[in-house]
Amino acid sequence: MKILVVVPDTNVGGVTSSAVNFCNELTLRKNNVYFLDLSGEYKCDDRLRKSITRLVLEGKSKLWNLGLECVKGATGIKKLGLLLLGAFKKVTIRSGLWYDLIFSRFKKQEFFDVAIAFRQCAPCYSFVLKKVNAPKKIGFVHGELKYMGDVSSWKRYMESFDRIAYVSDAVKKEFVNAYPELKKNACTIYNMFDVDQISRMAMETPAVVFDRSKVNIVTVSRIDNGFKQTHWIVEICRRLKEQTTIPFHWYVLGDGPDFKSTVQLAKDCAVDDVLTFAGNQPNPYAIMKQCDFTVLTSRSESFGMVVIESFVLKKPVVVARYDALCEIMEGGKHGLIAEQNIDSLLQCVRHMLENKDGIKDRCTLFLKDVKINNDRAYQQFCNALRSVN
Repeated sequence: MKILVVVPDTNVGGVTSSAVNFCNELTLRKNNVYFLDLSGEYKCDDRLRKSITRLVLEGKSKLWNLGLECVKGATGIKKLGLLLLGAFKKVTIRSGLWYDLIFSRFKKQEFFDVAIAFRQCAPCYSFVLKKVNAPKKIGFVHGELKYMGDVSSWKRYMESFDRIAYVSDAVKKEFVNAYPELKKNACTIYNMFDVDQISRMAMETPAVVFDRSKVNIVTVSRIDNGFKQTHWIVEICRRLKEQTTIPFHWYVLGDGPDFKSTVQLAKDCAVDDVLTFAGNQPNPYAIMKQCDFTVLTSRSESFGMVVIESFVLKKPVVVARYDALCEIMEGGKHGLIAEQNIDSLLQCVRHMLENKDGIKDRCTLFLKDVKINNDRAYQQFCNALRSVN
């Protein structure tokens, strides 16, 4: 099949990783894949397989995300024109008219068998629906409705897709319950993973020097004390230092809006000797591979990519419970599931750290026989296409 995948940008994050994995897997399954980053930046280019064709916007279509930075760099008549265009954008963007205008002169894309708007947002949905020739069109949703705020700017497009693919049954159920009219085109397509690449990268030299006399813990997450609850890690480390004699070190990989304040919090709580915020890492898998288990503190996840990546690397997990978690792991086998509070998460982390009742050993042994592949997710994708009239 000839498949086009469209994203608004390729900034670092779980949705971008998911898009890259999706495209790479479709290519491995002998599909002819085209990829369009509407921003034109292609920050993930080194991770996309070379056989994937990159597309770019042309002309005024490139101004779809017009902002002050574009205006600042212009002079004279061009600057005046951009200011007027920016004013028009401000007035029309909520209604969707802005995207109709800015993409209006863009030559409609050549024929594809399938066109996919991979991220839930108005520009992505609008472009795929109105500027691509394809008999089958799929829009993805990657987040839980209750944490998304106002979705009206892109929800208006959802009924026009042949299928809306939610990345877990839990996410699908929430949307359909809130908007029964979306049931008719709803389906589930799980996130895909480049297992070979994860395994290969895990064998590289890690950017961190580990003390093998300690139990090493890792969290891979955006540093966000609201949604990701990263500050919980600081408090858990503080309590662990008081409650256990097991030597440990916790590594947090990632950046985000609360990076500096959380690093300072760790210093204020005197846990910076056992807790390292390592920032964004080009190869987190090499670090995860060397750690004993993974902890995920998020309030919610639409699927849980870090959980699956840990399974690929045969590492047990401790996860704060969220709706979709039951679709990808079983507590006591893959790891431990905590409730959504610090006390419960602390207890589970301590049990794994101390290997209470051999829990870490049992989970590690169980994961040795767990095979991770994309067969189910790809079958979900094929089933979604077959159900389109």
